[in-house]
Amino acid sequence: MGIEQFTWMSRGAGVPPRSVSSFRAESKVTGFSAMLENGDFVIADDLGTLYRLDPLLNVLLLTRLQEPVRQLCWSATGNAGSALSGKNRITRIDEKLKVIWSSEVPFNCTKIAIDPFGVFTFVASEEEGAIVLDDRGKRAAVIKSNRPLAYAQFLVEEPIIIAAAEHGLLGAYAVSGEKVWEQPLWSNVGDLSVTQDQVHIHLAALNHGIKVYNGQGENITGYILEGTVNRVATSYRGQQILASTVENQIYRLDHDGEMLWAARPESPVTHLFSHPLGKEGVAVFEDNQAVLMKW
Repeated sequence: MGIEQFTWMSRGAGVPPRSVSSFRAESKVTGFSAMLENGDFVIADDLGTLYRLDPLLNVLLLTRLQEPVRQLCWSATGNAGSALSGKNRITRIDEKLKVIWSSEVPFNCTKIAIDPFGVFTFVASEEEGAIVLDDRGKRAAVIKSNRPLAYAQFLVEEPIIIAAAEHGLLGAYAVSGEKVWEQPLWSNVGDLSVTQDQVHIHLAALNHGIKVYNGQGENITGYILEGTVNRVATSYRGQQILASTVENQIYRLDHDGEMLWAARPESPVTHLFSHPLGKEGVAVFEDNQAVLMKW
């Protein structure tokens, strides 16, 4: 399916994608993640189906899990992923989409994240704090925070997790459990993405646009967009920022926050991904469709 099938991409401002590929899941997409090193993607739907897609969104593997996945995260190396099912079941899955183990944690979960090498899984509690599981499902560390953590991403070059609450807190935590720093937040948060090169933390700050913090949690800049920003994804060096809004808009920005492209999709965005090199991106929509856009 080419870009001519997505006429809305050319109706906005700036330069639209030069080519487009797409994939449609059987049912509502509940999880989406990327294998950064080989360019593959993994998608879960609410029927319990798990798909591994190639860099052009063609199906490579498909399996059916016992329970539908609520959240999905995958290592950069592609060797393993973690899935959250129900309120508290964590499942580890290998690159062939085979279940390695599955276990329940003693609290309701709000967020999971996996480290780039597929060893540690961060599991946040809806009450407060989080735990870190190792690759055998054993508890490796306990993280304490004074608010429930709703968004998280591992750094690539350091064993540190950047995490944020929906309101009031942004923090950095070592994989071993120690608090590196915490900073208060004065805006609500809808999403989090880290540019790894200089550790710039981009928050989808809803009515406050995109707010950017440095690796010590200090607010360094912000970008105001039309609409209420609820999703954000960045490339490795930050040369591409993708964002979507509650009002059903999608944006592509450069590293200075200058708009490169904006359009209004036909369906709301549920997940966003930026390729590390900044020339591609994937948007997943409420109509069960994932769309790869190349500039």
